[in-house]
Amino acid sequence: MAPHRDISPDDCSPCRKIFAALEDHQIADPETPLTTDALGQVVGLKKRATQNHLAHLFAKSRIDADRRTPLVSGIGQPLLPGAQEWAVNIITPDPTCARCLVALAMFGWEGQIKMEELAEAAGVSLRTVERHRPHLVRADLVSFIPVPVHGSNGRNYGRRPDRFRLMSGLPAAKLAGAAWDEAPDVAEDILTRVRWFAGVERDSDEWTNAVQSVTWCLRNGWPSNALHHALDATENRQAYNPRGYLTTLLRKLPRRYILPAQDVATGRTEPRMTECPVCQGPFRTRLPGNPLCGGGYCLAAGRDATPAAPIFKIA
Repeated sequence: MAPHRDISPDDCSPCRKIFAALEDHQIADPETPLTTDALGQVVGLKKRATQNHLAHLFAKSRIDADRRTPLVSGIGQPLLPGAQEWAVNIITPDPTCARCLVALAMFGWEGQIKMEELAEAAGVSLRTVERHRPHLVRADLVSFIPVPVHGSNGRNYGRRPDRFRLMSGLPAAKLAGAAWDEAPDVAEDILTRVRWFAGVERDSDEWTNAVQSVTWCLRNGWPSNALHHALDATENRQAYNPRGYLTTLLRKLPRRYILPAQDVATGRTEPRMTECPVCQGPFRTRLPGNPLCGGGYCLAAGRDATPAAPIFKIA
C-alpha cells in the first residue's frame, strides 16, 4: 500500500469524512472554533489520527492553513496575506518546521501564543512543537520571550503565553561611510535617554567606555531604537554600578541584529544579492538562507529540477 502522503484525499475515507465535517461546520456555525477533539468525535477518529489527516488535507491544498477552512476543489491554497504569505516561501530546517512556521504566522508577525495553541494550529502534537521550536529559533526565523507572572511580593507565579516575533534570518548590514563616523554621536544620544544611566558624568571614563561599547553595537548593525529599548526596558531600575550593568545587558544581546520578518517582507530593508543553489545565477531576494532564484524553484532549470540540498517549505 502506498504511503498516506502519496494518496489523494479523494481516495482516503477519513480525509473525505473530515473534509465533509468541516464543510458542514462552516455552514452551520462558522463563528464557533472547532477543536481537534470535537472534529475527531464527529468523524470517529482519535485526536492523533485526526491531526494526521488534517495535515494531509492541508498538504494537498484541500484546507486552509488554519486547518479548519475547506477550500473549493481545484482552486488549491489561496494567496495568504501578510505573515503567512511570507512564511509559505521560507526555507526551513525540515518539513515539520515549515508547518509550524506557517501555523505560527497565522497569529501575525508577533504576539503571544501557548504551545498547545500552536500544536493545534499546525496539526501536530505538543511534543512535536516543543522538539521543532528550537530548530526555528536557531535558524533565526522566530524569537520567543517568556512572560513570567510576578506577584506584588516579587514571587514568581508561573508564566503567561510566550511572546513571539517572526524573524527574517537575515543579519542587519554593518554601518559604513558617514553612518560609521556618526555612530559615536548616536551612541551618546542613546545613553542620554537611558534613565538608569542618567547620573553618569559625561567627562568620566565610565561615560567614555559606555559610548565605545554602544558604538560597537551600532556599527555592527544594531538599530538605535532597538538598542535603546534593550537598555531602557525597565522603567524604575536603579543601577548601583551603571557601567557594570550596561556591560551585562550588552553581553546578553546577540552579536548580530537579526532583522524582523515584517521589516524585510514589507520592503523596509533593501534586498540582498545571492546565488541560486541550482544554476548559480545571481539574483536579489529578501528571503533568508539559500533560496532558489524563482522562490520555490529555479527559473533556469524549471520547477521539476532537484536542488543539491533539500528544500523544506510549504508551497
